[in-house]
Amino acid sequence: MRERVAITLALSVAGTAFAGTFSELESNNTIGTANSLGLFDVPGGSVVIDAYLGDNDVDWYSFTLADTSSLAIFAAFSAGSSADGILQLVTDSGDVIAFDDDSGVGFLPALQVESLGAGTYYLGMSGFGDVGSDSVDTDELADGIGHSEDFGYKLAVGFTIVPAPGAIALLGMGGLAMSRRRR
Repeated sequence: MRERVAITLALSVAGTAFAGTFSELESNNTIGTANSLGLFDVPGGSVVIDAYLGDNDVDWYSFTLADTSSLAIFAAFSAGSSADGILQLVTDSGDVIAFDDDSGVGFLPALQVESLGAGTYYLGMSGFGDVGSDSVDTDELADGIGHSEDFGYKLAVGFTIVPAPGAIALLGMGGLAMSRRRR
C-alpha cells in the first residue's frame, strides 16, 4: 500500500511539471501586451521561447509562479549573428529586479535568480542600448527605442519550485493517516 501511495504521489507531482516550446506572438512590446508563458507549479518546469527581435523592438513575456522558485534564463542567437541582446526581469508592479547584458557566452544575456516569490513576473528581451544595468535602480523598462539590433533568438527558461517545509510535513502526515486507516 505504501508503495502505491508513493508512486501515485510521485506521478501527480511529476504530472504538474511543464516543458515545452513557445513561439513569440507580436505585438508584445509592452508588459501590458506580454505573451503569457503560463503558470508554473511544483516541481517547476521549463519553456524554450523561439522569437525574432527587430530594430527598435522589445519582446515581453509573462509567467506566474505558484510558489517560491529558482529561475534560470539563457539566450542563444541565430547562427552567424553578431547580435547583442539584453534581458530584464520585472515584477507585476513594474519593479526591475534583474538585468543582464553579457553574462552568457559572447554577447549572450543570461539570468539566474534564487528565491523568486510566488506571483506574476515579466521577462523582457531587447537589444543593447535600449536600457542599461542602472534600470534595476531606476525601474526603467525596456521599450525597444535606442537599439538597432535585428536577430532571431531562443530563450531557455527554467523554474525549480520546492514546496515549503510545512507543505511537505502536511503531505507526509496525510500519507501516514492514509496508511494507518487501511490496517
